[in-house]
Amino acid sequence: MHVSAPLEPREVDKPYLRRWLRATLDLFIRSPLRFGLLIAALGWLDTSAVNMTKGLVIEKQWVLRFGMVLLPVVWTAVSAVARGADDASQTWAAIRSLARRRVWSGPLMIGASIAGLNWILSWSLGGLLQLTTGVGPAPYLHQSGELLDSTGVNAVLVFAFVGLCYFPLLVLVPDISSSTARDLSRRASSLNDYMTMMLFVGITALIADVLASVAPAYGMTMAATIVFLGVFNYVAYRDIFERRSGNLPKAVVSAAGADVRVPTSR
Repeated sequence: MHVSAPLEPREVDKPYLRRWLRATLDLFIRSPLRFGLLIAALGWLDTSAVNMTKGLVIEKQWVLRFGMVLLPVVWTAVSAVARGADDASQTWAAIRSLARRRVWSGPLMIGASIAGLNWILSWSLGGLLQLTTGVGPAPYLHQSGELLDSTGVNAVLVFAFVGLCYFPLLVLVPDISSSTARDLSRRASSLNDYMTMMLFVGITALIADVLASVAPAYGMTMAATIVFLGVFNYVAYRDIFERRSGNLPKAVVSAAGADVRVPTSR
């Protein structure tokens, strides 16, 4: 697939982390209902998982692997919602993009690949670990928030596999293939201080995990963090690929039916 010049990743102006964080928070404040519904949906999924597995003994490592598959799917949906929060005129176009099969097949394949590699590694080392320590696999304790914790802690791993812009690329760029999106996203990450982004994503997920363990809130702390990082992905994609470093003005976003033109800065 030939990639047109406008889709080429760029190296954005530094410092960009604070700018991206501010833009992400602004989108949350601008559209609390949209993102609140996403967070509530994750909370419902976590509660449903707890209720459905009552009386069953499930190893925690399998819950972790399910989280590996779930996180790319969630970030795909968040990308579409973030576009609508940024540009109301594009809300339905972004939502309709989720009907394309490749938009879901790519993230599912990524999640399944990560989970498969984890299973192979665990299978290779698990027997040896049990023989030497006598400790078997940890059980899933059916506590509220455990599924979401097992999902959020995979943020760095997913980012390492596909880079920062993979999911917005799949959702917002028509007809792009999963492999091309992955290649572009990795290139974008390498151009823009890959290790800093890895560190930021890792610290954010770690803080959320610590807060969730200290002050349990039925998984809502990690749910909000997962959605936040998904919106952060969108903000990074927009700056790197669309050459737009800030959110659209709220007055423009609120104009129903207006022909909104995205300002660019090269």
